[in-house]
Amino acid sequence: MTKFETFCDEVFKQAKEKGFVDYELFYASENGFSVRVFKGEIAEYKNSNTEGVGFRGTFNGKIGYASSEKLDVSVIPALLQNAMGVAEIIEDPDVEKLYPGDDKYPEVNCYNEALNSVEAAEKIEMAFNIEKHALSLDPRVKMADHCTVLTNETESAIANSYGLNVSQKRNMAAAYMLARVEENGESKSGIEIWRGRDFKDFDYKKVAGKAVEIALSNLGASSIPTGDYQIVFDNNKTTDMLGVFSSIFMAEQGQKGFSLLNKERLGEVIAKENITIRDDGVTDLCLNSRAFDAEGVATKNKAVIEKGVLKTLLYNTKAAAKDGVKSTGNASKAGFGGAITTSITNFYLEPGTTSHEDMIKGIEKGVLITDLAGLHSGVNPVSGDFSVSADGFLIEGGKVIRPVDQITVAGNFFEMLKNVEIVASDLKFNDSIGAPSILVNGLKVAGL
Repeated sequence: MTKFETFCDEVFKQAKEKGFVDYELFYASENGFSVRVFKGEIAEYKNSNTEGVGFRGTFNGKIGYASSEKLDVSVIPALLQNAMGVAEIIEDPDVEKLYPGDDKYPEVNCYNEALNSVEAAEKIEMAFNIEKHALSLDPRVKMADHCTVLTNETESAIANSYGLNVSQKRNMAAAYMLARVEENGESKSGIEIWRGRDFKDFDYKKVAGKAVEIALSNLGASSIPTGDYQIVFDNNKTTDMLGVFSSIFMAEQGQKGFSLLNKERLGEVIAKENITIRDDGVTDLCLNSRAFDAEGVATKNKAVIEKGVLKTLLYNTKAAAKDGVKSTGNASKAGFGGAITTSITNFYLEPGTTSHEDMIKGIEKGVLITDLAGLHSGVNPVSGDFSVSADGFLIEGGKVIRPVDQITVAGNFFEMLKNVEIVASDLKFNDSIGAPSILVNGLKVAGL
């Protein structure tokens, strides 16, 4: 019997004696490693291990929360007393209930045992190689910053008095760098990130080369006149836009009045027919897959928007009960001690069939957006309005002409979904969010 199982049995025994009607224990551990090099030296080195448990249970008709970083029987009385205290002061009229579990859970590829065999010395060497290679590529490269290699392994388990008993392990690796280049007194930067579960798929030359390529391509940028342009968001920036507005698809946000989307709008056309957005907890396309969410609900693949039609919102069990539906498996916790909220799993815009290059060829006058600044300060997720600074490239006659900076792009996310002319085929994930490039009409561009 594991340490968690032994601790769990004792917590449940004492919780029942204290008068809890039902009870649950959530276990989480994390092993993290990261190294950053700068100017040929290790600038930062981290190797951390954390674990803890979150308890929640029903006491006097309310759910109480408490947590501990120790899995020792000596902390149990205080753990339960704290949960009882929280339950007594809860004022939320919506009752939170524990989940009894599902009959079946998906098999998810979210752990690679071989990743753990990579020694710290090997990962340090990778970081040095990124920096060294970047600096060798072009004399205009003046600095290779944030040259970082990291790995992360997590384990979680949930057990409750209704018989739920699930566990899973997940791991991942990443490497990234930011290249700074200078020419004629002008300075530009470019960043590239690799993510995966196997360092066999990692090529430090590709990471360094792409970061330098991006930085160099931005040299010589200038603004453009304010006017009407077709806008192409590259896959990275489409992903950023999708991410910053992802909260509007959370049911609890609509229930609280923080989103224009709610259950009454299900079945409504809210986007163009070429738009299908999925939240897929079981896909191999991304690293954020998992068999179950923070409440023990099985994850699945579901269309949030399908061919322009709003099909579902994202739910935890509490929000689902309020709308009279089932949870979509999107409950989350901010650490083992956090309260239950809602979040995405692998959230992405399905790709189309047109290549990025062919999409550009069809544009007579446009701007390719490759960088956005102020996405959080310049965005209103409730109304969907946004106005953000942008950099990119001018497109004329189907060709990318020159780099562009010091422009502002403004519009409304809900309207943008209705004005996507082309969805390209170049789907790319940044962490748990993915998208291809898109061609959009109707956005305002302010420049000179």
